[in-house]
Amino acid sequence: MTGDAGGFVGYPMVEEEQATGVVAGVYADLLDGMPFVPSLFKSLALCPGYLVLAHEQAAPVLPDASFGSSAQRLVAAVREVAQPPADADVRAGLAEFAGPLSGMLLLTAGLRLALDGELDVPPAPGNAPAPRPVAPRSPAPSPQDAPAPEVYGEIRAALETPIINSIWRSLARQDLLDPAWAALRSQVAHTRPAADDLQATASEFAPRLPWRVAATPDALEQAGLTDVRPGMAAVLDAYLVTLPRVLVLVASSTDAG
Repeated sequence: MTGDAGGFVGYPMVEEEQATGVVAGVYADLLDGMPFVPSLFKSLALCPGYLVLAHEQAAPVLPDASFGSSAQRLVAAVREVAQPPADADVRAGLAEFAGPLSGMLLLTAGLRLALDGELDVPPAPGNAPAPRPVAPRSPAPSPQDAPAPEVYGEIRAALETPIINSIWRSLARQDLLDPAWAALRSQVAHTRPAADDLQATASEFAPRLPWRVAATPDALEQAGLTDVRPGMAAVLDAYLVTLPRVLVLVASSTDAG
């Protein structure tokens, strides 16, 4: 599942319009507080049972003030690493995602710790929300309908990731992807050390957050999902690498004039 500058290679996600059953229930719950379902959850939806556990771990902590302040600290830590684009519309499009990217980074770090049994909180009980209509207020284009396959391939190759996050897809929908990537692509290499440091910082912050239940090995065993652990670990690891690499490029746009 890799990309190159010559084309778009699909990375499996369950899009909003494809969601049924418990996946639709989780997505609808997320959309009560978000304009769209983040790519992280769309990737985790490849295993609906694990998605339910991950959502149970996420739901109580996402609105918590300490979670928000920790996410803001991640943005602040890398705000001066990259140069923001000159175009004001592009900066605004990027800045909109700094908070969601930092939040998903913290959540990914917490889920990964839980999957390794390193969070000292009870296992998630696995209570699936009832299916509801899934209606995102600001949907990103589906990768299957890739509006920018060549640019997506360049992004994957430069960031060394199989993932095209929601930010790139949203920018494509707004016709801002080309100028955004033109301003950022030359900065990927020199921002990589800061991204690595940011990944480590997120993993330090995550255990201190007020998790109530966790998607632990015990939770997976109780749900009959022990065999999915390696696959979900691989998905989380991909996001742990990708999210900091994107956030260090975006953070400078949050307060640029």
